[in-house]
Amino acid sequence: MAVPGSIWGVLASPWPFRLHNGEPEVDLGVCPGSVSIGQLARMAFSGGAPRPNSRTSVWSQPKMRINHLLTTGICALAVTAVAMAQGRPAATTLEGPTRGPAFWIHDDGTVEVNGPDGRLIFHDIHDYVGSDWFMKNGKRCGLPPENERLIGEPIDPAQDGVAGGSSNDCSCSRTSPSATYDPANGEIYRIPVVVHVIQNSSGTQGFISEACVQSQIDILNEDFNAIPGTNGAPGNDARIEFFLATEDPSGNPTNGITYSQNSTWFNDNGNYYNSLAWNTSRYLNIYTNSASGALGYVPALGCANIDGQAQDRVVVLYSAFGDCATSSPYTLGRTCTHEVGHYLGLEHTFSGGCANASNCYQNGDLICDTNPEAQPNYTGCTQTSCGTPDPARNYMDYSQDSCMNNFTEEQNKRMRCILDHYRVQLPCDDCGTAPDNDDCSGAIALVSGPNDASSTGATTSGVNAPISCSSVNGPQVENDVWFSWTAPDNGFLTLGTCGAAFDSRIVVWNGGSCPSTGSPIVACGDNECGDDAVLTTLVLGGQQLIIQVGSPSGQSGNFTLDLQFDDITNPPSNDDCADATEVGVGQTTFTTVDATSSGFDDALSCSTSTGGQVFADVWFRFTAPCTGFMTIETCGSAFNSRFSAYNGSCPTNGSGVVLCGDDGCGDDATGQTLVFEGQVLYIRVGSPVEDDEGNGVLDISCEPIGGNDCPEDINGDDVVNGADLGLLLGAWGTSDADADVNDDGIINGADLGLVLGAWGPC
Repeated sequence: MAVPGSIWGVLASPWPFRLHNGEPEVDLGVCPGSVSIGQLARMAFSGGAPRPNSRTSVWSQPKMRINHLLTTGICALAVTAVAMAQGRPAATTLEGPTRGPAFWIHDDGTVEVNGPDGRLIFHDIHDYVGSDWFMKNGKRCGLPPENERLIGEPIDPAQDGVAGGSSNDCSCSRTSPSATYDPANGEIYRIPVVVHVIQNSSGTQGFISEACVQSQIDILNEDFNAIPGTNGAPGNDARIEFFLATEDPSGNPTNGITYSQNSTWFNDNGNYYNSLAWNTSRYLNIYTNSASGALGYVPALGCANIDGQAQDRVVVLYSAFGDCATSSPYTLGRTCTHEVGHYLGLEHTFSGGCANASNCYQNGDLICDTNPEAQPNYTGCTQTSCGTPDPARNYMDYSQDSCMNNFTEEQNKRMRCILDHYRVQLPCDDCGTAPDNDDCSGAIALVSGPNDASSTGATTSGVNAPISCSSVNGPQVENDVWFSWTAPDNGFLTLGTCGAAFDSRIVVWNGGSCPSTGSPIVACGDNECGDDAVLTTLVLGGQQLIIQVGSPSGQSGNFTLDLQFDDITNPPSNDDCADATEVGVGQTTFTTVDATSSGFDDALSCSTSTGGQVFADVWFRFTAPCTGFMTIETCGSAFNSRFSAYNGSCPTNGSGVVLCGDDGCGDDATGQTLVFEGQVLYIRVGSPVEDDEGNGVLDISCEPIGGNDCPEDINGDDVVNGADLGLLLGAWGTSDADADVNDDGIINGADLGLVLGAWGPC
């Protein structure tokens, strides 16, 4: 049971102690029976009265100290208990000889601590982490004191690192944050991680799911790369990425997670790392267990050159790990961020206290852009000591998780220096096998239905989504893979990654060539189904698309890209002559996709080498605005087009044709005929080739006979008005002959003056 407030029991010693039904229990020896501390607590807050011959003290009010002498004949035992309703849970403190390990989590979850304060019992790990004792004893991090840390063989400082420089630039006694280690000047370091989840032998304590393990990797990437829209956004980008290993040391496929059940290992005893560690030169080994009562620790800083030794590791308390962490206020995964900072050579920000600022690269935390700090910060995000604000928001302080949000620029340089000189084999360019479609040039063609895929091991192409697609995470698409698809017809395309093993995003790019940031897109999706994406967009037959799938938050994993396509089966509204679209002079866009055929051929006079057939035709109704020459064109259509114009009414056969055209401009049509003002024509546009459909533009003009007596009437409707003005302004600066009223080869103010001067009927 949880003990409210603080129960401090002082019992005469010696006495035996044991756990019974999950509660600490004291047997008073010469007194009959036994009483649990839980019973004391219940009495303390129930206001109950003592029973005859009771061996317990009784409280009538909280916060009241009562001494009650218990006597039962031969029993003479004084019990003093204090009930103080404070904010933090307290241990049951039992005087007497300590026994067993210094820290132990029992199978029922109770926590036992043996030390100078005696034997302490906490109800569970959450009460322990939230206790005053935990704070007082500095258990935020278990990094050993300098004289107890592991130290490997020194590195020759003359040996060049990956990026140049010297190992002296980030030794355990100094930092030289030169531009050599500036993240902006270097590559992204990608670090493979193996997480060893250790439970107790019965499996009742310490379990962490694969999803939670992945969440901690995500948090590391958010914090080390200051990913926009995440808790780590206010920080500085170190360009250090972490991912769960995809190959074990023997080259076998893996998810980068191991599970063990061993109570000794779970309680951070025994050299478990000798049995579990993967090559520590090539993998960051993270262990989750009791962490010996700390939130986490490393045995040495990264500058100690213990790379390759089995004990080189990061240890994190299982209940402070990932987004499933339950030990408040350490539930945001920042313990692992803090410990990996040590692993990469960073000291605590309060190291050295108020160190000499004039020599800050060789004392304190060896960093000059972190203010000196007198002592660790446990509560609050804005403390001051040493005459300057404390770096309480820095990951290397002891602040609560909600305060932490940054590494400084010089801390980033020091960590990259460690990777250059002390952990040279850890970053890798080809960690496992990258997917075949890691680059756009290797895009895989999609099929309808589910397409199983993986982004594990994928690199980041750097092609970001436009701002219009950005979510709270920003526009980046990281660890991305590529696909291609061509629309078989006009219709609606739906793509989805729901249920992916990572936070996924989809961007659909237009065209058959690989895009770059800023290229035109068709659609994008993010967070439509949880952290995953669903999108639906209209596509045209034959349209080529490039599809990019990645993560806005640096994650990767397996996913299924589901593709569904629905044809637009309804014919165009002007599929029949009776529903012909009314048009005038100028350009009209149209489509013949899903149009039906009218059922009769063009007149023999219109026939070409392909015959007189007209397939998938649509209809227009045109009234001539002038007496003169009408020109009809379908040039530039997306299909092999032909047209025919019929006089007066909808035809039933091809005999009434007055104009037809085919192949006048490539596979498209153009033609001209004399018309009279007010004459009505029905224009049929289709294709001489069956199943050849697409979009097009119908362009009609009418040039009066005898020249244009009213050149200001640009659209030929016998009146100079706003329609003509709009056409003129739309052609401004060009040499469009129709709008060039004065025929001087340029549309400008002179033409505008003529139009305004001729305003009204011609």
